[in-house]
Amino acid sequence: MGSSAQATSHENLDTASAIRTETITGSHVFQIYGYSLIKGIGIGKKIKSDIFTVGGYNWIIIFYPDGKTNDEKEFISIFLQLESKATKVKARTTFTILQQNGASSNLSRTMPVQTFKSTRDTSYPSWGYLKFAKQTEFEASEHLKDDTFTVKCIISVLKGTKLEVTNPYGIIVPPSNLNKNLANLLESGNGADVTFVVKGERFKAHRWMLAARSAVFNAELFGCMNEKWADTITVDDMEATVFKSMLYFIYSDSLPDFEGCIDDDGEKQNMRLMAQHLLVAANRYQLERLRLMSEDLLCKNLGVSNAVNTLILAEQHNCSQLKAKCLKFMSSPEIFKAVVLTDDFHNLMKICPSILKDFN
Repeated sequence: MGSSAQATSHENLDTASAIRTETITGSHVFQIYGYSLIKGIGIGKKIKSDIFTVGGYNWIIIFYPDGKTNDEKEFISIFLQLESKATKVKARTTFTILQQNGASSNLSRTMPVQTFKSTRDTSYPSWGYLKFAKQTEFEASEHLKDDTFTVKCIISVLKGTKLEVTNPYGIIVPPSNLNKNLANLLESGNGADVTFVVKGERFKAHRWMLAARSAVFNAELFGCMNEKWADTITVDDMEATVFKSMLYFIYSDSLPDFEGCIDDDGEKQNMRLMAQHLLVAANRYQLERLRLMSEDLLCKNLGVSNAVNTLILAEQHNCSQLKAKCLKFMSSPEIFKAVVLTDDFHNLMKICPSILKDFN
């Protein structure tokens, strides 16, 4: 008689689970001009930033140039305050005095997670540092230049926890790289069916992409305009570098890496000039996201030397947010006095005399 062996099947199922804390992180840059004018306003006297939103809640930065209490009279104090009506918000906060080039510095401190309460609840609406830095050390540092310095506040708001379970049969899906693929398509020129000539330079592109991204290009390339039948289109009144950057945005939905090249004044000036030209190009081709990105770059780089030109640009192209930021920047008496002395201010009076009423 024969014998048989029964096989035993062992299935190895490895699983895992994890708790992930969900946070929303944002930041606000608070520029303070005329430090010598606010120093000495008194212990416990404060200046506040504009209200900004992170994680669905409103916040303000509070700066005490002479310390919050008598015990900190030789220090500067910095606090973050919750302005929303929420009763309890947990957040981690980092305060940094930025270097002149916008980079972080050693004057930086991070608080552990704290629970902020509404200002209507007198207990703990704000958290910060009573002795952030000694006045003498801060004033001797390179971060205070031309009587100006910048505080950056990074907030991570805790929104809750999420349970994640690892399925042994799951597949790891990489993040989308569509924007990179399309940018590579633009660079290679494969399948391009239209060529633009801008100040002697030629740029190949794809009609379908341009039409999908811009209503103006759609009308030009698929409507009743002459460009519908043209293989080569000449673009007037635009620099080649600007058109190239605009094409890069159309394909990748992002700006070229000229944002990172702001280490010296010359590069900053070039970046601001490019942002101005891109704003005009965005209006011309109805690229709303590009227009707002250009406005944002100009807002972040406002200074006495460029505020008036930026204001003129905002007025001429109906950029209400950019205009409001320029006016707010110049609302400081000290800054306004400096701006009035520039040649650009006299040009403003000639080009946009009606804007005087906005300074009132």
